[in-house]
Amino acid sequence: MYQSERSPNVLTMALLSTFVLTSTAATAGNGTKTLTSSAEKFEFVQPIGQVSTLPPIPPIKVLKKKPEVASLYEYDSAPLGDRQPLLMVHGLHGEFHRQFRWTKVIKHLKADKEIDKQFKIYFARYSTSDKLEKTVPELRSVISKLYTLSGNRPVTMMALSMGGNVAYEALLDKDIEDKIKLFMAFGTPFHGSPLFSTDWLQYGVYKNICFPWTRIDHSLSYQYYFKKNSVLMTDLRWDNSDTSVPEVGRFKSKLPFGPHGNLTVAEAENRRLLALNAQPVNKKKIVAYGGYLLNPYLLPDRERFIETNIMAPYTFVTLKVPAHLAREHPVLRMLNREITTVVCSPEASGKAKTKYVYGLNDGITPLSSALCLPNSVIASLPLAKESDLSSIKALTDVKTARVFRNIDHLTFIDGYKPLTGTNNLKDQLNPEDGTRTIFEWISLDLKRSLDDEGKLARRADAKLETQKTE
Repeated sequence: MYQSERSPNVLTMALLSTFVLTSTAATAGNGTKTLTSSAEKFEFVQPIGQVSTLPPIPPIKVLKKKPEVASLYEYDSAPLGDRQPLLMVHGLHGEFHRQFRWTKVIKHLKADKEIDKQFKIYFARYSTSDKLEKTVPELRSVISKLYTLSGNRPVTMMALSMGGNVAYEALLDKDIEDKIKLFMAFGTPFHGSPLFSTDWLQYGVYKNICFPWTRIDHSLSYQYYFKKNSVLMTDLRWDNSDTSVPEVGRFKSKLPFGPHGNLTVAEAENRRLLALNAQPVNKKKIVAYGGYLLNPYLLPDRERFIETNIMAPYTFVTLKVPAHLAREHPVLRMLNREITTVVCSPEASGKAKTKYVYGLNDGITPLSSALCLPNSVIASLPLAKESDLSSIKALTDVKTARVFRNIDHLTFIDGYKPLTGTNNLKDQLNPEDGTRTIFEWISLDLKRSLDDEGKLARRADAKLETQKTE
C-alpha cells in the first residue's frame, strides 16, 4: 500500500489531480475551408453551408468560471457543409480548460484528411460539480440543439470518463437516442467505481495499512477529496452489481483522525446506478473503450512478493514520490493499486478466485464498468484477472468493446504509455484488428461508423498492412 511521510494536503493534491484531468492550455483553431464529402446524406432543414450561429470556445478567463447551464460550442467557424456533427463531452472539471482536454485527440483527427472531410467538431460544456439529475437534461438539450442546427443529422458523440455517464443517461431518452448515430465512451464508469465509495475506501485503509501516520494521511485525504467532489460519491459510487461490498458495520481506528465509517451494503451500494443500467437502451450505438494498468497483484504469489517487497525502494522513488508531487500518471498508478486492494465480500472474492476483485482497472474505472457490461454478466462472471478476458467478448452487448493492456485513464486522450508499455496497442478482445496507437483506434471506429460497408475502415486496414510489409 501507499505509505507517505508527507502531509495529507499533498496526497489530496495528488488525488484531486487524477480525476480532475488538468491540461495545458491550447487555443482553438479557426478553419476557413468548406469541406465536402460523399458521406451518407440526411434531410436538411437549413441550407447546406449556412454560416454557423454557434460561438467558439470562450477565452480561458471566461472558462475559469463555473457554467450555470450546459452550452454548445464549435471547434472552428467553417460551415458544416455535408459533414456530420461530432460532439465531444468532457470529464470531471474539464469545463475549466481550453478544448476541454481534447487537444491531442483533435490534433490527430484533424490530421486525418478522410475524417476531417467527414466530421465537424463541437463541444458540450457543463458543470461537473452539479448532480447528474441537473446535467443530464442539460446535455439532452445540447444534443437536440446540435441535431437541429445540423439539419436533423444524427450526432456522433465522444465522451471521456464521467462525461460518458452523463451522455449514457441522456441516451436513455428515446428521442435523444434517435438523434445519436454513435456514442464512443472512454474509461467511463458505467457501473461506478469503488474509488468513489468513501466508507468502502476508508475500510480498505483501516484493514490494509498498518503504519499510523500513513493511515491518517490516507483517511484525511479521502475525506477531503469527497468533500470537494461530492457528486462522485452520490452519483458514481459502485453499483454493487457483483455483490462485492462487504457487510461490516461501524469501524473506527484508535488513532485520532484515523479511518472510520459505517460500511453496510444498504448504505454503500448505488441502487440508482444499478437500476439505470437495467433500463433498455440501444447499446448497438455504443463503442466502449476500457483499459487496465499492470500491477503486482495480477502476478503469481512469488513474483508479487518480489515486486511489493524487494522492489519497494525502486517503487518509492519512481512511483510514490512523483505521486506526492501530484503528477497525474503516477497518481493513477497509485490509485490503480488502491482500487485493486479494496476489501471485497467473501462471496465476490470466492467467485473471482482472488481477493483482488478489481485488479483490472485504469486507476479510476474497473474494466467491467468501462465495458458497460450488463448487470447479469457482472454478477455471474468476474473480470478480475487477465485470463478472464477470453470469456468476456461473447458477453458484451455494445456495438464494439475494446480493451487495451497496460494503459491508464488518461491514455485515451493523451496517448500516455507506462515505462513498460508501448504506443502500438492491441485490442485484447479483437486481436485480429492488429496494433495501433490509441488515436488510430479512435479514428478506425469513427471511419467504421460512416457507412455499413466500412469502406474507409478497410482502406485504413489496408494502409496499415502495406506499412507493415514495407
